[in-house]
Amino acid sequence: MRWDAAHWNKLAAGKSVETIELPKAPAGIDGTIVISPGVKEDPITPEARGQLEVAHSRVKVHVGERLARPHPIIVGWVEQREREIKKRQQVYDFRLRRVAFPSPFSAQERRRHRVLDALLKALEANQAQVIQNERRFLHAVHGKEKIEFQLRVKLRQVKRPLSSEELRWHRTGDKDYRLEFEETDILIFEIKSWLPGRLQRIWQDSRSNTIEAMVEDILATILAAFPLMVAERERQAEQERRWKIEEQRRSELQQQRKLEQGRFRRLLEHAGRWRDAELAKNFVAALRESIPDPTATIEGLSLNEWLEWAESRIVLEDPLANPHSVFASIAKVNSWTYRD
Repeated sequence: MRWDAAHWNKLAAGKSVETIELPKAPAGIDGTIVISPGVKEDPITPEARGQLEVAHSRVKVHVGERLARPHPIIVGWVEQREREIKKRQQVYDFRLRRVAFPSPFSAQERRRHRVLDALLKALEANQAQVIQNERRFLHAVHGKEKIEFQLRVKLRQVKRPLSSEELRWHRTGDKDYRLEFEETDILIFEIKSWLPGRLQRIWQDSRSNTIEAMVEDILATILAAFPLMVAERERQAEQERRWKIEEQRRSELQQQRKLEQGRFRRLLEHAGRWRDAELAKNFVAALRESIPDPTATIEGLSLNEWLEWAESRIVLEDPLANPHSVFASIAKVNSWTYRD
């Protein structure tokens, strides 16, 4: 039975309410049961937790209030935006997903630059290389391992009234607004690559914390992921090596089975020829006894000559006439002799 809100309101007010007596507890079970939250398991594997703690012990990152001596990648973004503004041409804004005239960076974008500047410099200080591809995606590289990441401003969809130019093309029944994206005051950091050990991949501003305060945790996660990725790559390489060995073994066994089947098939072919030869031999012997006049001729040959021809053909077809050739024929069989 499930009590409604009135029951709980009466109970809170100290009024009497209907109660249902529970059945007596079975023998051996305490009459009082305490319900408590279970122990929360660590979502990160023990190995990853160890690497994370080591990384935390050696990282220190501070996000400045202003952008001083920015990282070359940040400098490139700023210079590109200045060039676009000078051209005064509309470009497609991949961030806001619309065509617009370039404008100076917003306060959130400048904040994003400061956070990334501190993170990129800290990564390079810890022997990691930071690169940017042609689509301006960022990667932290250490040896053969590469981790893609991004820090973006969270967007929200809003309705914007149509401009005077857009109203000129407005038709009856059309919507009198256009859906667009606009920035919020929330920054989201996301590691796009897969990380081993169930390491955290997403951080974002919250009421109790900001991305600036999470940069050290982000940096430690990336640095902890590199040795884990090396170990995972080596584990996969070893697994692939063992798989290839096992696959080679299975292939060799399959080829050997196919070879044995082919050889036995050739043996059965010889057995069939021997059986046919024996049948023909008995048949010719029976013919010889049943012919009353062996001197009679057919097509210019006497019946005796026909019988001699049959006996010679039997000798040629009988594998027992040359046993060595039987095994020589079997030895020539390979995996591709019979393709059916």
